[in-house]
Amino acid sequence: MHASLMTRGKDYAIGNSLLVGLTLAVVVLPQAIAFSTTLAGLPPYFGIYAAIWGVLFTALLNPSRIFHGGPNSAMSAVIGVTLLPVAPQFGNDYIGYALSLILMAGVFQLLFLLIPPLGRMLDFLSEPVINGMICGIGLFLIFKSFAGFAGLPINTEAEWPLWIAWQTFLAMLEIGNMHAIHIGLATLVVTILARQFQPLRNAAILLGIIAGTLLSEYLNARYGLENTLIEQTADMSAIGFIFPSIPLFTQEAMPDLISIIPGAITLALLGLFQTVAAMRRMNRKQGHYISARHGIFADSLCNCLLPFISSLPSCASFNRMWLMHAMGAVSRLAAVFSGMILLLLVLFFSDLIAIIPIPAMAATIMIVGANMIKWSDIKPHCHNLPEGIVFAASFISVHIFGLFGAVICGSLLALAYAKWEKAHPNVSLEGNILRIKGNIYYGSLPVIESLFHKAVKQVDELVVDFSAVHHIDPEGVRWLAELRSHEKVRFMDRRSGMDRRTGKRVKHSKTDRRQRRVL
Repeated sequence: MHASLMTRGKDYAIGNSLLVGLTLAVVVLPQAIAFSTTLAGLPPYFGIYAAIWGVLFTALLNPSRIFHGGPNSAMSAVIGVTLLPVAPQFGNDYIGYALSLILMAGVFQLLFLLIPPLGRMLDFLSEPVINGMICGIGLFLIFKSFAGFAGLPINTEAEWPLWIAWQTFLAMLEIGNMHAIHIGLATLVVTILARQFQPLRNAAILLGIIAGTLLSEYLNARYGLENTLIEQTADMSAIGFIFPSIPLFTQEAMPDLISIIPGAITLALLGLFQTVAAMRRMNRKQGHYISARHGIFADSLCNCLLPFISSLPSCASFNRMWLMHAMGAVSRLAAVFSGMILLLLVLFFSDLIAIIPIPAMAATIMIVGANMIKWSDIKPHCHNLPEGIVFAASFISVHIFGLFGAVICGSLLALAYAKWEKAHPNVSLEGNILRIKGNIYYGSLPVIESLFHKAVKQVDELVVDFSAVHHIDPEGVRWLAELRSHEKVRFMDRRSGMDRRTGKRVKHSKTDRRQRRVL
């Protein structure tokens, strides 16, 4: 009986992993093509190989059961912005520089793995920063889908400010292709309806894609493709198992390669920030702990290999990992199946993939983006003003400064808030006892000294209680040493409550003793 239940459990896990992998393959396909062609300025196979080999490499190297690597919008945009002044997009020189840029980013990421203090810096991402980024990326994906949803030309600008999204939304309402909008709406409606039924929930996105594709084929058969003008997925019949390539490192290219080093550092940091943030967020969702160093190791090694097979760089994907969590993925098999299924689809079913309409893919990305904006993750930060400010700054910065700017802005605000809290310890005067709760260091000493001198003037004999002090830096130690010679000041022993100068026990009220026991 027990063996039978275990067998059923394994069968369910494998079956669910196959379904999750198939769904991920369908979801990542439009993203891979769009990120490669519209953001990075590279042929579509770069994104496809990142969605195949980038996912497989990171799934094998990272022990997290819901880690999903592959192409990333922000990293693709950095490639486009960095190389735009160097060479024309889609050209041979441009592709060579892109491969070199990705390889340099992988090497820089290795440094964060090999030098622990550098890797430790990535841990200064607070939860408000992470949640703000997740919600911002979700809205970012919705904005990016407007053009494809309405059958309008995809904006090829690497930057995506809010005013472009607003103009695209207005254009969708005014001059959008109604056939494309109908296909997008059909995909949305079928997906949303399927999610209302538990047996169909995990297959909702697949059903939506199928519905949108069937409607597209019907419209094209009735009115003709020349009249419907419905854009379909790019032809991928020429894509093979791999496409070997060599990064460009010739003597003539050295000046340009040196000029793109800052872009390589930005690319490396952007990928690591997202991977560390995504792993921390998913660790809490899953209730287990996987060190972020595993993610750094997987990303760095993967991005050192991918340039040799014509692939975009890889990093953790918030939206796809969120999808894996929502669909109940229980092992790395889901990510492995995702890469393998996409490879099989591209190799053997490229003709079928080619007829999937872009509006249906755009609708799918909209749904994935909307799933990333959850009130349950926003609500906790609304009850704390500093956290709310950090969350809002990270959320807004995604759309104003980009994802890297959001990480920097949110992290700086979080660190500033932490420093502000440490610099303002809780200092109170209870009778003749001055209690200090917090840290005594160079930043908090001005506040403590101000309150100390006020207290000295109010009492004849002052007892300083620093039993609740967490940290004292060298400057704080020197200040305390100077107080020992003050004739009106005595120190309270942390454990016994004895006056260190007289050896007598300091009297406390019942409330004071209760507080001391708690501390």
